[in-house]
Amino acid sequence: MKTFTYSFALLLLVLGTSRLASAQNIPNNGFENWATTNTVEAPVNWQTTDNILAAINQIPAGSYYNTGTVTKVTDAHSGLYAAKLTSQSLPTNGGGSVVLPGYLVLGNRVTVDAQYNFYGGLPYTARPTQMQFYYKLTGPGAATDQAAIQVVLTRSVNGTSTLIGEADATLAPTTGGYALGTLTLNYSSSALPDSVTIYAASGNAQTIQAGTALQLDDITFIGTGLAVRADAGLQAQLTVSPNPSPSGRFVISSPSEPALAAAPLTVLDALGREVLRQAPQTVPSGTRELDLSNLPLGIYLLRLDSKQGALVRKLVVK
Repeated sequence: MKTFTYSFALLLLVLGTSRLASAQNIPNNGFENWATTNTVEAPVNWQTTDNILAAINQIPAGSYYNTGTVTKVTDAHSGLYAAKLTSQSLPTNGGGSVVLPGYLVLGNRVTVDAQYNFYGGLPYTARPTQMQFYYKLTGPGAATDQAAIQVVLTRSVNGTSTLIGEADATLAPTTGGYALGTLTLNYSSSALPDSVTIYAASGNAQTIQAGTALQLDDITFIGTGLAVRADAGLQAQLTVSPNPSPSGRFVISSPSEPALAAAPLTVLDALGREVLRQAPQTVPSGTRELDLSNLPLGIYLLRLDSKQGALVRKLVVK
């Protein structure tokens, strides 16, 4: 497919075994939450065609467009709602018309560069193996307009966005109910991402037809690729004590590398189930308290996703 941008897990060391954990997912992946700005309703955490037009025309506050290309529908795969992207014929200032596809971009804001490529993104630190979603594609251009979906994982390096992994697909028409779509992530770097963007469009061909409609619901990430482990020198800078802990309370310490203890934190139980997730510390102090006193006695896995790689420790609550 023609891309929208750039030209438009972890190994669990629990009891000596390896498991794949379920991947970190995105907020409002089922399009259940919608908000209204300037009379235009849009899914929370997603940008639409209207937001992209506002960014192109450098309108600073909210969207002043209402193209009708992205709408909330009750014909959902699960839950109450799904998002419907519809290519619409819209009038131009010169008295003509243009067919504009419906766009969705994951993120709380959208930016557009000089070549009219547009970018979104939300914080994300996992390396999923697949992205799955449910969709319907119908209308006069369902077979020819190249409705498409793309996921891009990136990492900011010295202020520059670096591609970590991506996947994309042109979607086939559907009949009847929702079809399951699956994208397999391809990684070009062994680093952990810090951002994810998902793009979807009801048409991506040079010529598209009004009335082509793409409905999306239940976008999820599946599996966790092996996380990049921090090197031995960094691993040695991190301590967790007491371990074992009779109280279930631990102190994470990295005084010489404060950012290590401050990194995003995940705790898994012996079956690989996530039992705790914490955001990174906003002001790294070199120490951090971890309270597992409300959990049953047993073995847990602590993972800190630092910018230099994952730091993993086995914790024992006894």
